[in-house]
Amino acid sequence: MQLVRFDPFATMREFDRLFEGRPASNWMPRVDVFDQDNDLMVRIEVPGVDPESIEVTVEGGTLTVKGGRNFTTEETKANYHRKEIFEGSFERTILLPDGVDPEAVTATSKDGILEISIPKRPEILPRKVSVEIQR
Repeated sequence: MQLVRFDPFATMREFDRLFEGRPASNWMPRVDVFDQDNDLMVRIEVPGVDPESIEVTVEGGTLTVKGGRNFTTEETKANYHRKEIFEGSFERTILLPDGVDPEAVTATSKDGILEISIPKRPEILPRKVSVEIQR
């Protein structure tokens, strides 16, 4: 009887070899959505994306962010040995909770992070009620 050495990672290496050098056509940047003070905040990682080319729209209770990046042009196509950096277009859609003001959305981009601020309407914000003390 002959023993065969088992390599649990052999299949993964074969899979990587199949796709080496194949450019990625679409990518999906990571997104954080959180409450900060009186705003709903959305942060999206968009390194390498020109902020001028990013499109932010709010319609029907959804926030949609579109953009893209491309590192190669027809004139400078490279013969890649490995291609792991995603490029191409992206689109992220986020359902917005009730009570936000879609007319007052602002967006800023700094160091590859797009930050979108969506104010909450005053009627849904917590109210502080003073308690009258009787003696």
